Amino acid sequence: MGQITQEMADKFEAILKRVKEPETELSVSELNLVKRISYSETEKKFIIYMDIAKPRFPCLTCGVVTEQIRNTIERRLREEFIKEFPGYEVETV
Repeated sequence: MGQITQEMADKFEAILKRVKEPETELSVSELNLVKRISYSETEKKFIIYMDIAKPRFPCLTCGVVTEQIRNTIERRLREEFIKEFPGYEVETV
């Protein structure tokens, strides 16, 4: 994986502050929902490691809601990363 420059780190932090969790409208940064970000200059790819836990109880509705929230956050992160880093692929895990 590539070396992350201070300029890139600043862009990452700005993105994480702009992307909001849809229920609370708190930023991904405030909620610490991203564990780490890796990137490959040769592959032109970012990998964003998320930290969104599965519901603790076997509640179907909770699972569906959590999955929707996760999908929304992942989509917004991909959109924002692509705006800041055109030509890069973005994967969330």
